[in-house]
Amino acid sequence: MSIDTPPRPHGQRQRRTTVYETYLRTDELLSLQKPPDRRLHPDELTFQVVHQTFELWWKLTVEQLRLAADLLQQDQADEAAHALRRAVSAQGVVMLAMRQLEFVAPKDFLVIRTGLGNGSGAESPGFQAILRAAPDLWDAYAAAVERAGIALVDLYAEPQRHRALYDCAEALTDFDEQFHLFRAAHIKLAQRNLGLRAIGTGGTPMPALEKTLRDLFFLPLWEARDDLLARTAAEPDYSGPSGQVSGHGH
Repeated sequence: MSIDTPPRPHGQRQRRTTVYETYLRTDELLSLQKPPDRRLHPDELTFQVVHQTFELWWKLTVEQLRLAADLLQQDQADEAAHALRRAVSAQGVVMLAMRQLEFVAPKDFLVIRTGLGNGSGAESPGFQAILRAAPDLWDAYAAAVERAGIALVDLYAEPQRHRALYDCAEALTDFDEQFHLFRAAHIKLAQRNLGLRAIGTGGTPMPALEKTLRDLFFLPLWEARDDLLARTAAEPDYSGPSGQVSGHGH
């Protein structure tokens, strides 16, 4: 035996799996990424971890959206607003995770992309679950507003009258905005790696992807702001520019 290789102590026991590892199933979790010898590029680990992170946080997001819808059906708007704020906060984590992909050079991304083949982010189960959950959530909110006997423009004109419903409206708007920003950032990331005229993963041209930025989950909440603007502009003592409210020096 070489003097450089110390003998293993007699009866040495293997490291025990901790309660933490068992509870979080870390052995399984950390085996869900390609091992180094199977990666197309070292940064494939970053690519997989980031997108797996999306799925975990979107799973939590969908649960909060569904919870909010259930609470709204029970006229518990204050609790629904809390669930919605949690869903909004989760999108911030997703956005931060995506920033890690900006460290991957375009030439390296092209190598990693071959492993995805014809796969597309649009196939994400978490992304698709959010798209399915949003209409049901809106129906639950719209029904709660109708039961309260108030129009959305009036809710925005006098938020203190129905504070919980107003808080829900703003949380829904926040979520809509955050998801819109995610889509925009994701498209810019694709353009950063592939160019402005490339075909994205899944075969969708960049211009077609850009058209999705016109999509909003809760359009009536944005339109309520137009209605509030029009109502305010029609008031006799209104002194702002015709057809628009001034602000921020513009």
